[in-house]
Amino acid sequence: MKHILKNDRNQVRWGYKLMSFVLIQEIFVPIAILLVSVALVNLLFPVLQASGVLDGDGVLRAEYQEVFQNGWFIAGMIVQNLLMCLFFLGAWKYLLHGSARSMGLAGREWLKQLGVGFAIGVVMITIVCGGIYLTGSARVMNGSGLHFSPWLAGYLLVFVFVGFGEEIAFRGYAMGTLRQTEKDWLMVLLPAMLFGIAHSTNANFSLMGCGNIILAGILLGLLALKSGQLWLGIGFHISWNFFQGCVFGFGVSGISTPSVAVTELTGSSLLNGGAFGPEGSIVATVVLLAAIAATLWWFRGKQGSGK
Repeated sequence: MKHILKNDRNQVRWGYKLMSFVLIQEIFVPIAILLVSVALVNLLFPVLQASGVLDGDGVLRAEYQEVFQNGWFIAGMIVQNLLMCLFFLGAWKYLLHGSARSMGLAGREWLKQLGVGFAIGVVMITIVCGGIYLTGSARVMNGSGLHFSPWLAGYLLVFVFVGFGEEIAFRGYAMGTLRQTEKDWLMVLLPAMLFGIAHSTNANFSLMGCGNIILAGILLGLLALKSGQLWLGIGFHISWNFFQGCVFGFGVSGISTPSVAVTELTGSSLLNGGAFGPEGSIVATVVLLAAIAATLWWFRGKQGSGK
């Protein structure tokens, strides 16, 4: 039995460790989300009914629909990603006996790296969206002006939690379980593929979108591997999502958000990504491949301090 569970160095085999990631991601987190959702509904229902938000039959009144839908989505995404952080950080510490440093959440210059990652994300998604505009397959609607909805702050908070939740899960925990293989390509590629598959339940999912999210996962994996930290990827993840949705007005992996600009899709979904957003476009493919090549060149010969 020892040889089945452990390798020659008496380590639990990496496949079992990676399986713990799948169990947490696909079973424990969804169950926890369901329990929290049921609890919130039971707590809020009588309050909403007493305040007149729900009518006598328990149906949401029309004038409150926008507020409720945005508020519920924001709260749900924050709870989901907070639970992901708690589950994966807890499993890393108590199941795999790892530290915050070994996951990549330490470092004296974490704020600087977070800011650099944020800036890289802004530049890259601006290039992607700008490229889509230049193809003529999308345009900012004439006369629409700029919109600064108060909901933008809520969605920024959502994408902060998404950045932390998904990077801790896929680059921190999943990549960490593969570290003992000593195969950098496997550490980067396998979590990136799981990252793409994890988005398959999103609205308007496409094969192009899946491929680009895998490429984004490879880029984020390389940033984690080469820097030894998660901060570059977390910053990148936050700004990439926020700017493509809340600034430029595209879909974010199939999710619609309030936005500063109102963008209209006018051409082929191959170029603009369709309702899935820029991540479903060939423009994103080109930019992500270029970014992966640039990352490999920039970090050539360097090794992250967190490895």
